[in-house]
Amino acid sequence: MRKPFIIANWKMNKNVQESVEFAKAMQNAVPLGEDVGIAAQALSLYSMRAAIGDSPLRIIAQNAGSQPAGAQTGEISIESLADAGVSHVLLGHLERRLLFHESNEEIGKKVATALQFGVTPIICTDEEKIQVTIDGEQHYFFHQLTSILQGLSPKQMRRIIISYEPRFAVGAKQAASPKVAETTCWQIRQSIADHFGKKVADEVRILYGGSVTPQNIYGIVSQPNVDGALIGRASLDIQSFLQMVNCFQTAKRQKLAAI
Repeated sequence: MRKPFIIANWKMNKNVQESVEFAKAMQNAVPLGEDVGIAAQALSLYSMRAAIGDSPLRIIAQNAGSQPAGAQTGEISIESLADAGVSHVLLGHLERRLLFHESNEEIGKKVATALQFGVTPIICTDEEKIQVTIDGEQHYFFHQLTSILQGLSPKQMRRIIISYEPRFAVGAKQAASPKVAETTCWQIRQSIADHFGKKVADEVRILYGGSVTPQNIYGIVSQPNVDGALIGRASLDIQSFLQMVNCFQTAKRQKLAAI
């Protein structure tokens, strides 16, 4: 069974002190052996990592530059993120695409650089799929992902996490239904299998993001092909986030019982 992952994406919320206090409150609340992370503003990452010591809580960057260093004023070096103890980085989030016009080519370069420095890329995708029939079988083509992942080896693909975030659900009041989340995550997995083989596709973790709340998280993450959640505004309150972590564990036990 793939190891589930639940991530708080705070976007441009919480100052350094607030971020550190939240991380310290969470450091002993992460269930043993689970992947729980917080994607905070870049200014807070080093202080959060230092504050929680050897806690398994993952500290995650929300973005990074495509080059390790150089003349990119205002960008964030992935090499420096790795130096600061950051384990993962979100890349290609819908808001980055819409507000900052990031292209698939640029996101692909960022993914390659993250892999180079041992930081796990979490590639966000919101696109609609294209369905094609080949030799009587249905296949699904995801232009964003295909463009970003081209040139990667199966070994590199195993180190990548995907987050499916339908555009209609990001920042909205209504998340995708569990059926929509499951169907699309399954189709993304099939697309990965077409390019990298079934064994690789079965190992890749695919998360769902978009208006996840304590009220709907269980139905979403209990689906067989949904391996976790990327949570926005509902993760800003620690009690809300802890409630979702607990629901997450219940869903995991249900999946194990079904195997």
